[in-house]
Amino acid sequence: MEAEFAREVLSRLPLAEAVLSLWRWVADPLFLLSVFARHRGAGYEKEISFGVVVQLIADALLEHQGSGKKSFERGQEQGLLTASVQAVYQKLSRIPLGLSEAWLAESTARLRPLYPEAASLPLAPALRELEVIIVDGKAIKRVAKRLKPLRGRKGGVLGGKALVALELRSGLVVAMATHADGETNEAKLVPALLPQVRAQVRSHRLWVGDRQFCDLTQPAAFVQQDDHCLVRYHPKTPFFADAGYLPQRGQDAHGRVWEQDWGWLGSEKSKHRRFMRRLTLDRPGEETIVLLTDLLDATQYPATDLLDLYLARWSIERVFQQITEVFHLQTLIGTTPQGTVFQFAFCVLLYNLVQVVRAYVATAQARPVPTISTELLFDDVHRQLVAFTELVPTAQMEPLFPVLPTEADLCARLIQLLATIWTKRWLKQPTGKRKAPAPRTPIRGNQTSVFRLVTEYHKQGVNPSLK
Repeated sequence: MEAEFAREVLSRLPLAEAVLSLWRWVADPLFLLSVFARHRGAGYEKEISFGVVVQLIADALLEHQGSGKKSFERGQEQGLLTASVQAVYQKLSRIPLGLSEAWLAESTARLRPLYPEAASLPLAPALRELEVIIVDGKAIKRVAKRLKPLRGRKGGVLGGKALVALELRSGLVVAMATHADGETNEAKLVPALLPQVRAQVRSHRLWVGDRQFCDLTQPAAFVQQDDHCLVRYHPKTPFFADAGYLPQRGQDAHGRVWEQDWGWLGSEKSKHRRFMRRLTLDRPGEETIVLLTDLLDATQYPATDLLDLYLARWSIERVFQQITEVFHLQTLIGTTPQGTVFQFAFCVLLYNLVQVVRAYVATAQARPVPTISTELLFDDVHRQLVAFTELVPTAQMEPLFPVLPTEADLCARLIQLLATIWTKRWLKQPTGKRKAPAPRTPIRGNQTSVFRLVTEYHKQGVNPSLK
């Protein structure tokens, strides 16, 4: 009777079943064990395994609105956690950065084949042969000041720093490279990020980056293995137009004037100077955009297509905003750089998971994915997950998912679950003209990172500890 009731409850919560099915796919115990064994560094498993930490943080973010304490205490009640709550915080504080990076990359690699091709963002015909990868950095903010070196600090405190790679066609974050110091320059993380992405995205890649990646080092790294780059120009590295190439001008779809020319990035004395194409878009009332690319053929790769593509780079900022606001990155469970990076990786993975669900819903409704709100969809996902966990005891959940399906079977099940559910509440509101942001209240004291404060504290011969 109890098993029948549990199945009946699950049948009435299709969003919950879809998310739980995907979660089991990326949190399979054997998979987590493999990731931990290969990337654990000096970490170890004793009473609290990596799989237990993953499940506890999942419960905190999916059911308890980012509260680690509530999740850990409930884990104790259910028998999932046999150690103390404090022990989980300590375990979280020591998770190696490399483990967080590998777990996100390999979990996303399991999700990418499930993404419906019909939901992929259409690109301009000239760019369809390329996989567009947008890169940008994210400093993890609002760290709670529980560590001794942080107590009494008046300014804001940063956790770790992540350089993130977003696959534009699917909208999935495929990998990240991280550093414990939230103030580190993200350009330093490029060498660690590129191999992770190239291992997943096999076709020719077009790397799109902001001006911090405009020097003689990053473009050279981007264009290896027959890849290409499109970066915003920064005057710290001079550009010299080649007089042998006549500049060209035109207008985009909005009537704005653009110009393109060809020349050298870097001075004649530099061994690493590079011949590139420069695109300039004049935007009345806004900052002029100047781009550099190694896609030299203006006929094959029209200037308007590349300019439109760069303007789509803003989508990664919206991803960061949704990860922060929707998936509770504003409420940081850990206070060490390692703990904040792991939670960031977790929030990114949840974002990816919901993007897959959103893509199946959009495909079933024959509408573009961007018209569906991630936040509004996740609100209903959260509501159904809470209802399911309240009505069905933990012991009765596992029999509902007895066998890990094949990739094809899971895709078929997602189509079946999400084909008929729909509500207009999930539609995004039409975007109007953007208002100027409200002035921010200044923070007293200088902002710095946990990493720098703890490092300075260590120099004094004292080990920081949690309360």
